[in-house]
Amino acid sequence: VYVTAKECSEQLSAEEFAILLGKHFTSFYPQGNVFPTFGRNQSIIALLQRLQMHPIWWLVQNEVFTAIVKIVEKPWERISVNGQPHEHGFKLGSEKHTTEAIVQKSGVLQLTSGVEGLSLLKTTQSGFEGFIRDKYTALPETRERMLATEVTASWRYSYESVSSIPQKSLYFNEQYLNVKKALVDTFFGPPERGVYSASVQSTLLQMAKAVLGRFSDISSVKLKMPNIHFLPVNISSKDHGSIVKFNDDVYLPTDEPHGSIEASLSRFWSKM
Repeated sequence: VYVTAKECSEQLSAEEFAILLGKHFTSFYPQGNVFPTFGRNQSIIALLQRLQMHPIWWLVQNEVFTAIVKIVEKPWERISVNGQPHEHGFKLGSEKHTTEAIVQKSGVLQLTSGVEGLSLLKTTQSGFEGFIRDKYTALPETRERMLATEVTASWRYSYESVSSIPQKSLYFNEQYLNVKKALVDTFFGPPERGVYSASVQSTLLQMAKAVLGRFSDISSVKLKMPNIHFLPVNISSKDHGSIVKFNDDVYLPTDEPHGSIEASLSRFWSKM
């Protein structure tokens, strides 16, 4: 775990690193000519001490033809006591920031970023109607329900080499915040009236389209948005009739069963 705390005014970041190295192992295993995994840990520690900003790449050995670096950032938000930011107090945020870089020895790059555990809830402006029905469908249609989900999103950048990346400090940190804002803004809509969601599937599609429409250097988006159900409460009995009648007021949260909705949307590159 790498922790950034220097000159931190709002947020303390703790990052977990995963490293995968690819090489032609068939000729190296019998000879014992392999990399010790603990040695890679030490390489990261030594590199982190020399870097001021969040690292992605490090020196690669000649035998390695592919390097994969995965980073998961867990944001700690500074707390306030009596309206004053605490000097050394933090609380763990809900979502995680993810990054993966795959670099070939030839220089080819695959770079993705994402967010996990982004919990969102809207108390109105959501429905589910017009869906396909068969003899086993008991679900009634509605134009008024609560919509809750936990978003897992990842997006791939179109940069194909390290040299093609914009030489701007904290560029990808800004992009992450902007993409997350685009996802959240599209989910909720304008603050005064919101935006109607016909289904999780429809909202998911609009969120993915918003990202591709606003960020030209993102080539594809993948979203996973499971339903977190809040069921209307109606309680009745044979003897006493209706005990609790639902009036758009009392909901029962449930974990299972739930639908898991996901989709990938890619930019179409014309060859003309």
